[in-house]
Amino acid sequence: MKIITPIRQNAFFRMMNLKYIFTMVSMTVFSLNVHSQIVTTAASLQTTVNTAAPGATIIVKNGSYANFSASFTRVATAQNPITIKAETVGGVTLTGNSYFAIKKSAYIIFEGFVFNCTGNSTLIKLEASNNIRISKNVFEQNATAAVKWIVVVGTYDDYTFQMLSHHNRIDHNIFKNKLTGGNFITIDGTYNQDKTENYQSQHDRIDHNYFFNNSPRAENEKESIRIGNSQLCNSSGFTTVEFNLFEECDGDPEIVSVKSNDNIIRHNTFNRNHGTLCLRQGNRSRVEGNYFFGGGKPNAMFGTQTIHTGGIRVYGTDHIIINNYFEGLQGTVWEAPITLTQGEVITGSSTNYSLHFRPERITIAYNTLVNNAYGIELGYTKADGSYNKKLMDIKIANNLVVGSQNNLVKYYADQQGAVSWMNNIMYPTGTAQLITGGAAFTADQVLVQNPNLALDGTIWKATDTSPVIADAVPYLNVNQDIDGQPRLAISNAGADNFSTEQVTYYPVTINDVGPNSPEESLSVITSTAPTALLYPNPTKGNFELVLPLMENEIAVELFNIHGEVIKKGDYPVVSGRVQLNLDNQSSGVYFLRINLEGKQMNYKVIKQ
Repeated sequence: MKIITPIRQNAFFRMMNLKYIFTMVSMTVFSLNVHSQIVTTAASLQTTVNTAAPGATIIVKNGSYANFSASFTRVATAQNPITIKAETVGGVTLTGNSYFAIKKSAYIIFEGFVFNCTGNSTLIKLEASNNIRISKNVFEQNATAAVKWIVVVGTYDDYTFQMLSHHNRIDHNIFKNKLTGGNFITIDGTYNQDKTENYQSQHDRIDHNYFFNNSPRAENEKESIRIGNSQLCNSSGFTTVEFNLFEECDGDPEIVSVKSNDNIIRHNTFNRNHGTLCLRQGNRSRVEGNYFFGGGKPNAMFGTQTIHTGGIRVYGTDHIIINNYFEGLQGTVWEAPITLTQGEVITGSSTNYSLHFRPERITIAYNTLVNNAYGIELGYTKADGSYNKKLMDIKIANNLVVGSQNNLVKYYADQQGAVSWMNNIMYPTGTAQLITGGAAFTADQVLVQNPNLALDGTIWKATDTSPVIADAVPYLNVNQDIDGQPRLAISNAGADNFSTEQVTYYPVTINDVGPNSPEESLSVITSTAPTALLYPNPTKGNFELVLPLMENEIAVELFNIHGEVIKKGDYPVVSGRVQLNLDNQSSGVYFLRINLEGKQMNYKVIKQ
């Protein structure tokens, strides 16, 4: 046996340590080469991303780049997304006609760029892509034509693929100084070849962004955010718009325009905007916990029309408007704090979806209107006889309205039998009228009483001496107020219920949005759980299961509403899709069960 002396032993271990260090350094360098790479040209960025392994980070070196454009087609995973980022947040400025296209891709993070462009191209376009995150960027484009800055769509020219976009996130960005037509953000969709079937991108999230200075006013097509469109208005978007700040967004009568079903607009702050949040088309959306401030902004003129700071305008069916706060708004008619005009048509009676469908089955509850020029306005109809379909089944409950001028409530046309008032508190002061154009309220409809509000920072809130009232809409399960504090069955009217519990939600300020605001880790895109998608849903029979993972086959179970198995088996997966059908089943609700990465996933399927 060879004996190693202490001196030789020390040398031996030094040699082994050096080998170990060299090996580890080599492995680290190799790892960096595989997982992180710095690029300085658009061509190298495109090539590097499109050949990158899941988990790779591609860094654009700090600097200014003109006419910098690239197209990405890459699928990563939820656990190992591909990151495309500036060397430091805000350190890369893109000028001229710079833009990016992300096509048929998944799990990509795009972070930290400053767009200061002069071209007429969409800055970022997502086509048939899912779980893409656009975060911590600044967008500004001095274009010469109308252009949408971020667009989320399906595919227009590949009907064999025909995949929806879904589960994308646009967060912690700044959008500023939009001087031409088009939207800051457009959530669009997918159409089949003859455009007889239309599906909006689903489950997208727009959060913690700052939208500033969308002006001047245009007649149409200049909303800051548009969700859906006339062709897509019968599809469900499940889009969530939350914790954003909108300031000086005057470009369109609709600051945010919702034109599809089943969306959520919550916890945003609208400050000094000429226009409204408008549920323009579609059904079953929920508007909750938003703040609307006039901020002393004066009215303006657009042609011969006066435009105002406004609140929420509603069309369509089965919407819920709860826990919102409106203060200092100057709007009336189209831009009143809460306005439901009459409709041009009734839902189901026309396929001309550009018309205004009358409001039906709308619940307006627990909102606060304080110190506005006008209040709740109902039933506006044009002098030419259009907008002649009166409202239907409108419930207005547990709201608080305080004002000193004009009308707290105004009817423009008779709505007898169409509107139910329950347990509201109103307090007209100065020259304000409680109601005009309609019958006097009974005490169970509106209680005229001083709400004893107090100014808490910048918000008028309930106090321990404010009157309480019973919940008139218990089926809504409104168990929180605008602050996120508990709301009991007996509570204050309006958005705020007096409580000493911790406040969860505040009005959004400039410190809460944009690239430098606090956020959760960028490594989490939406959820670590894989997500599949069904479409069309509702279906007439045939439908597809779209998977985020490339499996060869997957076990599928289909149940009826009674829990009976109607189909079960291993189905082939072709290009990430499984073909299924309910052809031999009657109309109704069914449930589909699959397993993805060991997680059981259940989906509701509706057959029409």
